[in-house]
Amino acid sequence: MSYRIFILFCTVLFFSCEKNVQPSTQVFETSDLNHANTVLLEAVMEDAFTPPVASRIYAYSHVAHYITLRSFYSDSLEAISKHLNGLASLTLPDKTEVNPELAALFAFSNIGKKLIYSEHFFDDLSDSLKIRASQRALSKETIEHSYRYANRITNQIGDWIDKDNYIETRTYPRFTSTKRPENWRETPPDYATALEPHWDKIRPMVIDSANVFNFKPLPKYSTETTSDFYKMVNEVYLESKNTTEEKSKIAWFWDCNPIMTIHKGHMITTIHKFTPAGHWLNIVNQVTTNENSSYFTTTRAYTLTSMAMFDAIIGSWHVKYKTDLVRPITYIQENIDSDWKPVLQTPPFPEYTSGHSATSASAAEMLTYVFGDNYTFTDHTQKRFGLEQRSFNSFKEAANQVNLSRFYGGIHYMQGVREGARQGSTIAQLILKKIF
Repeated sequence: MSYRIFILFCTVLFFSCEKNVQPSTQVFETSDLNHANTVLLEAVMEDAFTPPVASRIYAYSHVAHYITLRSFYSDSLEAISKHLNGLASLTLPDKTEVNPELAALFAFSNIGKKLIYSEHFFDDLSDSLKIRASQRALSKETIEHSYRYANRITNQIGDWIDKDNYIETRTYPRFTSTKRPENWRETPPDYATALEPHWDKIRPMVIDSANVFNFKPLPKYSTETTSDFYKMVNEVYLESKNTTEEKSKIAWFWDCNPIMTIHKGHMITTIHKFTPAGHWLNIVNQVTTNENSSYFTTTRAYTLTSMAMFDAIIGSWHVKYKTDLVRPITYIQENIDSDWKPVLQTPPFPEYTSGHSATSASAAEMLTYVFGDNYTFTDHTQKRFGLEQRSFNSFKEAANQVNLSRFYGGIHYMQGVREGARQGSTIAQLILKKIF
């Protein structure tokens, strides 16, 4: 018996001697769900998953929690299962001696563990849930029944997850840049190959297909200084020449590059940070903590936001590889200023539309639905990375700042961020319309 299991056994044995509460008693609170979300964010950051893959992990984990919880509280949470593409009706296990919140948190942990590499994060989470359940006077039988209930639910959800085409896309051909001047090409400093070129083949969560958004056509490629295309790119270049310290701070606050590399001579250092979707789920954590939100409100906020971001990224990636647009750094260095460098590292995929803008607009739409417009909050997500906190008068104001951050950072054109934002908002509204 390992030391950890021995300690867990002794703890459970000690607290099982205390008088137990009824299985249906709510002993897990919003803080417990927020802790589980933090474990998920840390695990994804540790494993350095890319933004699209991370959004998939976040969404499925929170959906598993939501579905399990709703199986007990159908009057308190909206039915989402029937709106999830490809999910058949679930067979619900026996609910005798099952604690709803504990079962839902176990389900969250099960799916999180299924989708990441560093499984110890969720082994530790499950163990801590069992300890806390005992400390809060749930019986050994209730803990065991809740764990089995979650396993039976997540076995079914796991089968559904496995059919979303993710596994198949791992075997699809790598994307080869055309080398044409108007198309995306590998960018410095890493010159990495294109990221997730087949992501639009992933089954969306709620929207009908990746192609639900009618994006604004791009100007025709040209190097003529009087052309609309040149003006679109030159706007980025001129902005970089007239930047300010505040604009630089905005760019870095919303950088959200999960695998940032620092090159010094022959040495390369890698820094792991939250993905765009991870940043917004951390905002949910902060807001629900400050609001002392109910368990249901918190569950709704996490699930709607993560589903919307997942579908928004699928939609954005569809447009990215359909338009295959050159990044500012490539065009500017070839046609305007060979020594130019953007503030932020350019991510390895085509420019149009901005994935971060789509992600953020979809999240802002959902959080506005849950908490209302003109909601003032302070976001300190990036303090751990040495950046100051920032305050906003609404979720949509924060999302608008994301758009500017990509423009200030020199990695997106203004049209790319505006259309990305419109895309994310549109997709979130489609999801809300379907569910409610």
